[in-house]
Amino acid sequence: MFTRVIVIVATLGCMVGCSNKLEPKECDGLRGKGFDLINAAQHCNADADCSQSAWPGCARAVNAKTAAEVAPLADKFKQGQCEEPKMQCKAPPDAYCKQGLCVHREKGVPEGAGEPAGDIIIK
Repeated sequence: MFTRVIVIVATLGCMVGCSNKLEPKECDGLRGKGFDLINAAQHCNADADCSQSAWPGCARAVNAKTAAEVAPLADKFKQGQCEEPKMQCKAPPDAYCKQGLCVHREKGVPEGAGEPAGDIIIK
């Protein structure tokens, strides 16, 4: 009987002590490292070198090296049961290589957009 109690207590203790949940400070640290990586210059040689980041925050244009460095941080963040803040992200434009850096291909504004409508003619 006493042995069963010890086994049960040891099992419960391990379940509580072996939790994968990270402390909020550790979660913030992982997220901060992720932001440091994706916010650095993303060097590239061709469009194929560039892709969208999936974490942290909204999508950014990143190179393959950065994507590979961020992946283990994101996995640890998710396995640590860290809470992701709610963010309103718009759909990102395509990522491509421009003059050696990965960037987003922003759509241009049509000519005349944003100008006041009406019959005002200046001569």
